[in-house]
Amino acid sequence: MALVPLQQYEEPGPVELKLGKLVGKRWKIVAKLGEGGCGAVYMAEELRTRKKVALKAESNFVAGGSVLKLEAQILRRLKGRKHVAQLLHAGRKERYCYMVMTLLGDSVERVFRRCSKEFTVSTLTRIGIHVLFGLKQLHEVGYVHRDIKPANLALGKTGKDTKIVHLLDFGLAREFIIVTNGKVEMRRERNNTLFRGTTRYCSINSHNKGEQGRPDDLWAMLYVLAEMRGRLPWHHVQDKKEINKSKQATTDVRLLAKCPIQMLDIANHLRELGYYSRPDYLKIYRVFTNIMNTYSYKFTDPFDWELLEERASSSKSKLASMVSKIRTVEDNSCEKTLDITDEKQLKKWNKPGSLDGTMEDGTVEDEATPFRDEDFSKNELGF
Repeated sequence: MALVPLQQYEEPGPVELKLGKLVGKRWKIVAKLGEGGCGAVYMAEELRTRKKVALKAESNFVAGGSVLKLEAQILRRLKGRKHVAQLLHAGRKERYCYMVMTLLGDSVERVFRRCSKEFTVSTLTRIGIHVLFGLKQLHEVGYVHRDIKPANLALGKTGKDTKIVHLLDFGLAREFIIVTNGKVEMRRERNNTLFRGTTRYCSINSHNKGEQGRPDDLWAMLYVLAEMRGRLPWHHVQDKKEINKSKQATTDVRLLAKCPIQMLDIANHLRELGYYSRPDYLKIYRVFTNIMNTYSYKFTDPFDWELLEERASSSKSKLASMVSKIRTVEDNSCEKTLDITDEKQLKKWNKPGSLDGTMEDGTVEDEATPFRDEDFSKNELGF
């Protein structure tokens, strides 16, 4: 049999799998969901159970190595953890490799557009908790994401999972934990690293080519959340250097102007952290639960995009009345009764138990909550 030259197998773009094609003798391609770079995502169906899944395929001839291999490795480490997409199968063919995972629903980017690019504080707060939890799960298995953005956050597809926001796309993730001579330790911080991430949401440290650690993922989360209440100050800027300048010139008060004043505590905390620092996930979680208790939000409340699908005007009226009560950073910056530049006053205002409806320990009075304090306080890595 004549050998086929390697260049005949080279695929400059995403792998194209025909509808109806059977992959791994088990997964039938049903529809193409999207593509990017050298990878493509499909909806597939398991032959035996008819269960719908997501199948990612990537050419074996990608310059720089396989992204899919990294994603599969991360999903293997996340196996069994709650509110995380699960790896179901992975394989390799002559021309491409593939990975089968939980099929998720709409991205946050898509539902955000559906809601005219503005979320209520209720929706914002719950998304914040979900993203924080997802990042802590990822950090606990030794990886930083390095590309948190609305397009990489997705809702569950069915049942209770439709109320959960999941992390997606680990193609730019990096392991920050290594094993040396049997000892687990953090990788040393590098200087002048290559830029990784999305310019609009990445941290200032990322712009400055610093080593990205756990705090950088949380800065990206904060930028994403701030945008959910209004355009970021650098929204109209295209040049990467100018965006960096804008971020450095933007105060936390301006960044979070349309957000609840409690969220200033998140920014204050992140400014205290460096590459080797472990973020206080519980502290950040309690900032969000403080907001939820203050305004009597529940995890079971409809999200904004769900309200768009409801015809009951009473739900919309209730939501509008709750929004009108929100005390934002912008509101309080104009009040003489609270100087938000005064750290002592801010801490006093945000102290658990000082706001109506807040429990003494900062937890949410909601039996349906998918989270508990220990989900955010436990330090599995020890770093």
